[in-house]
Amino acid sequence: MPLSPPVLASGFLAPNLLSVAHVGPGMPKLAMGVAIGVTNYLTMAAKVTTVDAGTLGVGTSLMPLIVPNFLLQPALTAGFKSMNILGPMAPLTIMGLTNGLVSGWLALALLQTNHPGIGNGTGVARIVGPSAVPSMLLGFSAMGMVGDGPVKMATAIGIGLDITFSAFFEPILIVGPSAPAGGAGVGFGTVI
Repeated sequence: MPLSPPVLASGFLAPNLLSVAHVGPGMPKLAMGVAIGVTNYLTMAAKVTTVDAGTLGVGTSLMPLIVPNFLLQPALTAGFKSMNILGPMAPLTIMGLTNGLVSGWLALALLQTNHPGIGNGTGVARIVGPSAVPSMLLGFSAMGMVGDGPVKMATAIGIGLDITFSAFFEPILIVGPSAPAGGAGVGFGTVI
């Protein structure tokens, strides 16, 4: 199943936010706002690039998006700190968001890449793109969350995503018809 806001929000973000004591009436809006922003960023704004090695040919790859907790959680903490919203509930909110996003990406998001120079081999994928902050602001405003507090929260999450994906890489397998000669190349793709 491709990455979609309703499934990410209801299946992953909301349960993980509930698990860390976010039980207020605004929690479903928060979960959906985050899901819209994250999905918009990964599927529309960001792109996947790869550096490949293997045998010459034309190949493809389809891998789950695997972002470790230890990469996302400190990045979100830095985002919250930069927006000066580290209150007593912030560590729990960050934990709920981290667990929800990481498990949601693993279950829903796929890195779909094309490799015009390598038919069989391996590559290293990176997600590159503009800042995630505008996408997060869009997600929050789509749920009617406007004003200073929501803008700070959306900006903090966007900064956290920027930090995360600036350090993120994932090994991928490339499959396709190949020639007996070896080579290297670059690939491209998207998150679906």
